[in-house]
Amino acid sequence: MGKTLLYIILCLPLFSIAQNNDPYFTKGVELYNNKDYSGALDYFTKEIELNPTNLEAYNYKGIIKAQQGDLPGAVEVFSKEITANPNADLPYANRAYAELNLKNYKQAIADCDRALALNPKNENAFINRGNAKNGLGDYHGAIADFKQLLQLDPNNANAYVNLGNSKNDLEDFKGALEDLNKAIDLDPKSTDAFLDRGVSKSNLKDNYGAIDDYTKAIALSPGLAAAYLDRGLEKAELNNDADAMADLNQAITIDPKFSEAYVKRGALNVKLGNFGTAGSDLSQAIILGPNNPDAYFSRAEARLRLNDNDGALADFTKAISLNPDFTTAYHDRGCVKNAMGDYAGAIEDLSHAIVLAPKTESAYYNRAIARFAIHQNVEAIDDLNRAIAINPDYGDALYYRAAVSMGMNDFVAAIPDLDKAIAQNINLPFAYYMRGYANVVAKRNTAAMADLNKAIELGPSNGAAYFTRGKLFIALNNKLAGKADITKAAALGDKEADFYLKNINQKHKSSSPSNNWVVWKK
Repeated sequence: MGKTLLYIILCLPLFSIAQNNDPYFTKGVELYNNKDYSGALDYFTKEIELNPTNLEAYNYKGIIKAQQGDLPGAVEVFSKEITANPNADLPYANRAYAELNLKNYKQAIADCDRALALNPKNENAFINRGNAKNGLGDYHGAIADFKQLLQLDPNNANAYVNLGNSKNDLEDFKGALEDLNKAIDLDPKSTDAFLDRGVSKSNLKDNYGAIDDYTKAIALSPGLAAAYLDRGLEKAELNNDADAMADLNQAITIDPKFSEAYVKRGALNVKLGNFGTAGSDLSQAIILGPNNPDAYFSRAEARLRLNDNDGALADFTKAISLNPDFTTAYHDRGCVKNAMGDYAGAIEDLSHAIVLAPKTESAYYNRAIARFAIHQNVEAIDDLNRAIAINPDYGDALYYRAAVSMGMNDFVAAIPDLDKAIAQNINLPFAYYMRGYANVVAKRNTAAMADLNKAIELGPSNGAAYFTRGKLFIALNNKLAGKADITKAAALGDKEADFYLKNINQKHKSSSPSNNWVVWKK
């Protein structure tokens, strides 16, 4: 959280009062000091009308406009001050502040450049220019400005806060921590320092330390909604969901228009299974911040859980339009397309996700599902190999590779993958059935019988398991047990078993299993 400062020097107006004894200006300063900003604004406006060269009156008026959130008005006032005296550095630094908060970063930098050309020791120009560079992503340039400020004022706590903030942006979290520690040593009441140090600690996986810093920030500024938000996120990371929800609720109570707080509370509600409530939060977040891709992404996740695939698809698409490099949105949209039978679309999205994040094993896995569905078996195996190479313990990928191998009639290759999948408790009823079937083909009858028994124990409504065991019994000359199993399979709706019983005197030819394994996965 970068800190920008208004360049206000109250001794300057007092000097003017001594010289001019102007009642409007004097009253304006009095009201300003008493925090009656609206009243002060009226008096400074009257002073400027009577004395258009009173630069201090412009300065106060522009500052009040900025403090009241009228940033365009502040820019206008400071611009008039510059016109009245183009050789004063102060109005350039102040106009830079307003431009910075309007996100007009290049204009802010230009104003700071001019201020520093007029006064190379203008500390606030360094602060504001550094923050403007941060806004443009020029973090190294920002750091250079903050270091120059520290050469002028080695004990400037705000410079250390901003230096730490820039290092956070560069993901130099240890360096940021050092600077923020220094800021807190210099100013133990710096809310921003505690807030930014919490960010550093969070990224260094010191969740409890981050919570402690956010708590200190709240103690210093009880109305700081961002501190409650950040503390809530840390608590959610530690699965302290009830306390996390309380903090997110408080952030929204303090600032009912805090879009990001609605996004995070919505995401927490998705985690907790409160999908309807999550959707409401995320819709409110979108109303408040319609260009936030995370809000659309999280609402898509909520809609998925409510089986609203069309709504989820639309939200993922919107998130991607707002952030074309949103890897997870491409990934999850690909999964939705898989579920909707749009396999070509799924492959396209998952391929895009892989380009953006080549080490995402689940993207290869889900692309394999789409490829197998359209009979691209070799490509599916290649994707599963890639997923398993990234994560050798990826149980779902091992299970699915076995299914694809069996779909290609390579039953022996499927067995070691099923061994590993079963060790991880992946889809056990079907995993035992598949391995039992593969062992039948490989003529490993003892192992096959054990697997089929287990498959039936875990999935007593699996007609195919009864049918396969029945045929194995018959092959082992236990025709009575075999017929009983096949009859049971037929009663459970297995069409092959029913056909077998109706054609008992004919040599039965089992259909190829190549189209069945994907169904088993589901």
